[in-house]
Amino acid sequence: MRPSSRADSAVLFLHLAALALAIGPAVFFGAVVAPALFRVLPTRDLAAAVVSPVLSATCLLAEAAFGVLFATSWWLAREGVPRLTRSLLTRLPVAGFFAALVIHELLIPPIDRIRQQAPGLIDNLPAADPSRLLLDRYHRLATGFFGALLVTALAMLVLTARLLSVAREAPVPAASRPPVPKLLDLS
Repeated sequence: MRPSSRADSAVLFLHLAALALAIGPAVFFGAVVAPALFRVLPTRDLAAAVVSPVLSATCLLAEAAFGVLFATSWWLAREGVPRLTRSLLTRLPVAGFFAALVIHELLIPPIDRIRQQAPGLIDNLPAADPSRLLLDRYHRLATGFFGALLVTALAMLVLTARLLSVAREAPVPAASRPPVPKLLDLS
């Protein structure tokens, strides 16, 4: 990949911005927002009521970011990129997109429904209660998919760095090299 045109530069900018949107909000949510809310608010149900829409918004950002990453990766890796790198650059965004989609569409709605239909606060239910067991199972799944989303985004970052380093190491064409000085024969 050699950013030789304005289009390549614009696509690279979009690619890096999408990487920031895929990694930043997810790391901030997982490392700061969710733990702080569950620590500060008096019940887990109140914390979950705040965390659920924030997680939904984080997943929407990730879905959009991975969609852009797919398109920009395809563009940036269209020529002169090793086959494995090109393959990973175009497949990892699809995996990240589907991880975010699963959390957003398949896991958050049932978690919210379980919390609404539970008889009282989830915290007050016995550990063997079916609602609490099901909620724990969905929460583990959501955490696993969220971890996959983060790992995918970080792998995209590493592959992008590798792609850019390969572009920088590309040999300079012979026509643009300065002429080699001729040695004087002093014999």
